[in-house]
Amino acid sequence: MTTKNLTFLTSFLTFLYSLTLLVSGKSYSYIAILLCIISLLILPITLKNRLPSEFYKIGFSFICYALVTALSLLILGGKLSNLDMPSRTLFILPAFILLLSFPPKKEWIFIGILTGSFISGLIALYHYQVLNIRAFDGFGYMIIQSGDIAMSLGIFSLIIAIQHFKDKKSKLVIIALICAFFGILASMLSGSRGSWIIAPFVIIWLLIVNRQLISVKVGVTLTIILMSSSLVSYDIVDKRIKKAVQDITQYSEQNNSNSSLGARIEMWKSGVYNFIENPVFGTGYKDRQKYNQALVDKKLVAPIVLNFGRLHNSYIEELSIKGIIGLTTLMLFFCSPLYFFIAKRNVKNSVFAQLGIAHIILVMGYCLTQNYINHHSGMLHYLMYTIIFYAVFFHTNQVSVSDKNKVVL
Repeated sequence: MTTKNLTFLTSFLTFLYSLTLLVSGKSYSYIAILLCIISLLILPITLKNRLPSEFYKIGFSFICYALVTALSLLILGGKLSNLDMPSRTLFILPAFILLLSFPPKKEWIFIGILTGSFISGLIALYHYQVLNIRAFDGFGYMIIQSGDIAMSLGIFSLIIAIQHFKDKKSKLVIIALICAFFGILASMLSGSRGSWIIAPFVIIWLLIVNRQLISVKVGVTLTIILMSSSLVSYDIVDKRIKKAVQDITQYSEQNNSNSSLGARIEMWKSGVYNFIENPVFGTGYKDRQKYNQALVDKKLVAPIVLNFGRLHNSYIEELSIKGIIGLTTLMLFFCSPLYFFIAKRNVKNSVFAQLGIAHIILVMGYCLTQNYINHHSGMLHYLMYTIIFYAVFFHTNQVSVSDKNKVVL
């Protein structure tokens, strides 16, 4: 296969990935799996290319995440299925090599994200307006995961709109802003509160990074988008916020943990207690419920913690099960690619640096209230966009550096 053909292949697959993310409850995996299979088949071709040192460093962080989980299972016991999600970090490496060797065209990535964001909004509106349910409630969707993914698509669309604004492509700016509205709206209609916590901080960061573009017109436009999505989804947002306040009040005043937030607080407490008891290696997967039962018997946590297999917080989860080693590995898993997006000191001028940083920060935020990457959809979402954005970021950065170093005769 020629370079042109392989570039078209990666461009088309990355386009399809974003487009199909929320088309159905399981569609998030179809293109990711196809990309991994194809990348394995043509690995003899891609390995002929020289890979950047960043690949090995990011790849090392991916491997460490899987390796620490495997060692925990080997030493402390547990089910082989506990290795399912961490093992995806190994399967994604050939795809990373393929994308670095033949980076997809940015236009294909942009169109895929915008289309995927728009589609997520349409599906959410259909669920809410026609079926009278929360967006992504049922039909094979995981409602919280889907709401988080929709928010990411909306924020990505906003970043693309900023890039088109820089390029003075006014029509494309309008299209991208509409798609951003639909993606953010989909998240609001899903009632996924975790994404509502982190998204405002990412938007503020984007405004700071791109402050040279900020004008009254830009501020008004952004305000209209956010207010419009809030107004359309007001009923759900209002109910979810009131429910959160009620949960906190009942927990603090009546010690009632039989609610979404109450149960989470008790789970987080159990995770912290287990970490204190086993700070280095954690409890392991096998004995975690035994430790939780002991905490319940001592009346340190409510019995509701025994109803959950996860702690709904990836950081406390890692501390509890794998100790400080697990948390360190998780932070390396996130911060290694994040560092390389930032390290080139070209964030202000690189749309893919902004996409990569926003993506990782959003996922890290989702992990505060949900075991986001312990679900197939969350892990694939994190890995796929990390390698897509970094592959194009690295390529465009190399091109810009070589252009600067050209000697004009």
